[in-house]
Amino acid sequence: MKTTEVRKALEASLHEKNWRTTWDKDQEKIRVHLPLADKPVEISVPQLIQRLKHERRSPEQVIQEAVKQIQIVHDSMEQKQKLNLTEREQLIFPVMRSASFPTETADGNKLVFEDHTAESRIYFAVDLGKSYALIDEHMLSEAGWQPQELKEKALFNLRGLTQTAKLDVVQDNHFYFISPKDGYAASRILNAPLLQAYAQKAKGDFCLSIPHQDVLILADLRNDNGYDVLGQMTMHFYRHGDMPITPLPFQYKGSTLEPIFILAKRRPGK
Repeated sequence: MKTTEVRKALEASLHEKNWRTTWDKDQEKIRVHLPLADKPVEISVPQLIQRLKHERRSPEQVIQEAVKQIQIVHDSMEQKQKLNLTEREQLIFPVMRSASFPTETADGNKLVFEDHTAESRIYFAVDLGKSYALIDEHMLSEAGWQPQELKEKALFNLRGLTQTAKLDVVQDNHFYFISPKDGYAASRILNAPLLQAYAQKAKGDFCLSIPHQDVLILADLRNDNGYDVLGQMTMHFYRHGDMPITPLPFQYKGSTLEPIFILAKRRPGK
């Protein structure tokens, strides 16, 4: 798609939400003016076009994902006016995002986050039922908490979520899917006891992936074909997820994660 086509399609979707937009011709960016924001949220059309080329996803999927991210920002701003972290301590969870996810809110407040891998970041959110609000430094300051304290509370709450997995065996390789549709499926990659339990019972190489926010794939790869299957599976989920994180699987080595680049019919490093 050309710049004009992507711009018109995106503007049409944004206008359905009754959001006012302006077009920056020089930077080729759409500015979305949200009612509660001090400054507009910007969407780079060239970046969307690059995603279409490299991720092989449909224009509708990429555009709707961009609109969804703006919707999350909008909803978060509305909810933040009423939020008190100390009163919602048990509803704080970590959320996984790609390394390209914004680091500031629409009104310029810095979000609380830390790097997870070169491909992913950990943000923190307050669960609001049907949505959640990402926590920024201003909210953290009002609660009187330090970032490490916030992280500990979020991880504690995460460990209390269900860990039910669905098993699928492909060519003697065991794949476990955790996908509870609660918004924190991928976040379970931060549950160290969970990963250790699956690593200990694995008979082959233990690998995992977080292609998008609503699934965590745990893999017990018992032959070379397993790497091919995991790579294809991860890319499929990545392309079809509402909030993609990374198409790269990871190998679990002594509690550390190493991204793996899968070659057909071959384990990494061979």
